[in-house]
Amino acid sequence: MTEILDAAWQAWLVVFSWPYILYPVIGTVLAMVFAILPGLSGAALMALAIPITVHWDPVAVMLLFGAFLGGATFMGSVTAVLFGIPGRPSNAASLIDGHPLAQAGEAKTALGCSAMASALGSTFGILVLLLAIPVVQSVLLLFGPAELLMLVIWGLTTIAALSRGVVLKGLSVAGLGLLLSFVGNDPRTAEPRLTFGLTYLEDGLGLVPVFLGLYALAELFHLVRSPRPAISRVGTALGGSVRRGVGCVFRFPGLFLRSATIGTVIGMIPGVGGTVASFIAYGHASQSVKDSSRFGKGDIRGLMAPEAANDAKDGGALIPTLAFGLPGGTGTAMLLAVLTLHGLEPGQDILHSKLNLVFVLIWSLFISNWLTSALGLASLSPLSRLTTMRTEILVPGLIIVATFGVYMYRGELTDVLMAYVFGAIGYAMKVTDWPRIPLMIALVLGPLFERNLLLVLRLEEVGRMDFFSRPLVITLLVAIVFVLTYRPLKERLSRQVS
Repeated sequence: MTEILDAAWQAWLVVFSWPYILYPVIGTVLAMVFAILPGLSGAALMALAIPITVHWDPVAVMLLFGAFLGGATFMGSVTAVLFGIPGRPSNAASLIDGHPLAQAGEAKTALGCSAMASALGSTFGILVLLLAIPVVQSVLLLFGPAELLMLVIWGLTTIAALSRGVVLKGLSVAGLGLLLSFVGNDPRTAEPRLTFGLTYLEDGLGLVPVFLGLYALAELFHLVRSPRPAISRVGTALGGSVRRGVGCVFRFPGLFLRSATIGTVIGMIPGVGGTVASFIAYGHASQSVKDSSRFGKGDIRGLMAPEAANDAKDGGALIPTLAFGLPGGTGTAMLLAVLTLHGLEPGQDILHSKLNLVFVLIWSLFISNWLTSALGLASLSPLSRLTTMRTEILVPGLIIVATFGVYMYRGELTDVLMAYVFGAIGYAMKVTDWPRIPLMIALVLGPLFERNLLLVLRLEEVGRMDFFSRPLVITLLVAIVFVLTYRPLKERLSRQVS
């Protein structure tokens, strides 16, 4: 425990030293700007930043990406409240009661409540993460190749099964992501595999061009095709009281704590993310109060609950990401790609020998969430005008930045071509409503899946392991079966009842 406290204190000193303090501040401001522009997202910003930070000091990278994780969530709720356009899917639940409040002349009240619920929710999730680190360090010793293999499979099935749309779509996309992760030289024989004779593919698909294409370029292509001449238009007066909105969080402490707990727990489930957490918290809020008739018409509790859950999930999502390399959502998948690029292995490596970097990330996330809420409330009027920027001015500049960024990664034009190919694929998936998250996370988890599968097969072959005699393997197998059968069985029972 002394080691953990010492690492936390040393990381705190680093974060507030010069020039490192600039990274969370700049990262937060950038994330805020991207988040307030509907159609763009924190994931697109992280994809743009990955190639730029390849040669950076790991401390600076952790500070910047911690700020990216924390800086986008609240600002996405600003557009949801003011314009009825969620800045990201996880802010959609905030729209249900937040936008009616703004239309009723209580925009500042709604945003004050959202800002405080976001900041306190994030703090709750981070506290759980800090308390979980000693436990996770001990639990990691129980995981060998067999358990890690089943954990990866469980993560992939969870991500796929809980994606929007039918389970089959999510599983198909996850399978495609796994297949693409096998492109390159075979780790056992060093023979080219799925390379089609192209030397470029022998090292596998670069995560930077793939991620930047799937998210940043795909979103920009979608904006190009949008019929709107501008991102949005300012048409809502900023009435109400920020102080009254902040006070609303403290009027309902029980609901806040339950919602933050829901967000933290759901964040721990790989691939589920803030959208599920915020809608479950909203549903809990509407069902746990006696006077639920105002929900959907401008009830402040219907805004507070999803905002608390949405930010609390970040702390929870970092637990499987840092401990097992299982990303909790899009942002942590990007973070995992960055860790891989800098030679940082999740698990024993980062939670023991590199524990100071973990706390640098945690403190950056903490600072970013509070800074976002404070800056967001202080600059609502000028930030809201960003949404009036015409797409024909905004999009070409961002496409140039994206193209330059992917070229900087390795200085290869082929990377640029690969990014545009995956940009087209990402755009097609977006407009046809196929989930992109399973594809992206399967690409990240593919090498971990293959490495542990080969180890398990070899250990079984030489008689050093009995796969199905290990309790954790059986537990995870049951969890996989449950994930795959829960939704179909629920839908079948609903049809029978109706």
